[in-house]
Amino acid sequence: MYFLNKSFLIAGLFLISIPSFAADFGYVEDNGTVIELKRVNKLLPEYPRQAIRYGIEGSVKVQFNVDTFGAVLDPFVVESNPPGLFERASIKAVRKLIYEPPKFEEKAVNVNNVQVDIVFKFE
Repeated sequence: MYFLNKSFLIAGLFLISIPSFAADFGYVEDNGTVIELKRVNKLLPEYPRQAIRYGIEGSVKVQFNVDTFGAVLDPFVVESNPPGLFERASIKAVRKLIYEPPKFEEKAVNVNNVQVDIVFKFE
């Protein structure tokens, strides 16, 4: 019972700021046209324990590509503040994202250079 209560207490202390079903944008691989992508699931990064322990807030910008099925490919960190603390949780969460299969002119397309900003913040 102690662990259950502790989990609820910790969950109430922090907030990860991201719209649940946000629209993201990227470039069509073949011609560079910007198109909108729609998320099918939520982006749910886990707040790192070390950051919780020391009360650290931060943000990460992750860039990746999306294939014709809506799966995330090759995510990497573009920017992170503070460096080294939130990147792993951000990449792990972004890899789980799924998008509606992207189409341009009625054709399935790969989309490049999609970016998401993830903000880790205490309430």
